[in-house]
Amino acid sequence: MKKTILITGASRGIGAAIARHLAVFDGSPSRLILNCNTDTEGLATVIDEIGSAVPDCQIVPMICDLSDAEARSAAFARAVEASGGHTPHILINNAGIADIGLLQDLSSDRLMAILTTNLAAALDLARLCIPGMIRRMHDTEANANCAILNISSVWGQVGASCEVAYSAAKGGLNAMTRALAKELAPSSIPVNAIACGLIDTRMNRLLSPEELADVIDQIPAGRMATADEVAKTVELILSAPAYLTGQVIGFDGGWI
Repeated sequence: MKKTILITGASRGIGAAIARHLAVFDGSPSRLILNCNTDTEGLATVIDEIGSAVPDCQIVPMICDLSDAEARSAAFARAVEASGGHTPHILINNAGIADIGLLQDLSSDRLMAILTTNLAAALDLARLCIPGMIRRMHDTEANANCAILNISSVWGQVGASCEVAYSAAKGGLNAMTRALAKELAPSSIPVNAIACGLIDTRMNRLLSPEELADVIDQIPAGRMATADEVAKTVELILSAPAYLTGQVIGFDGGWI
């Protein structure tokens, strides 16, 4: 059965890797709703790659700034309409932005963008997806396997100096995961999160080689993880029994 899967921040890095891995899920080609904001060229590349590898995978782009509530809601509605009215079985909240610097030096606009992109958008997209997920689970649709999975960060667990807004947003995402899991457990819809450590993405490549080396020196595994490794972990969690819910699963090489 074709699963409809919404992945935010899918034009590169972890989101793109997740899209490639879930192009076929649960034995069938998927229907992917892939979100990005400005990197439409990157998203087009991901779509072309998946289309070549899995021709039967239907892909619908969802272009919007997730920090803009009206744009987010309108883009979601257009994406569902373009996919034949199919609301997502699975929501993967991956999109995230961060700045490195003192909180006092962060502008109010940038502060709100970090909080809304990393947290408010995830809450709102869950709100939009849940009614369709519940209908699937309580109707006669076989093998519905609905789920919500949030891509979080170790900083949401322990906090990071000079990334206060990002840490606060990811901490909120972890709290959302645990609370929403309790709401949706009676409907057998699991809600989990992956608290990522140092992943080899464009965001972390903003660090200097010396800064990267210093962080890696603190990681028992002795290296960064790849986006592909995160995507494999996503697939494992989504394939687990629905009894696995409300968990913030560390993926950090033993770092935290």
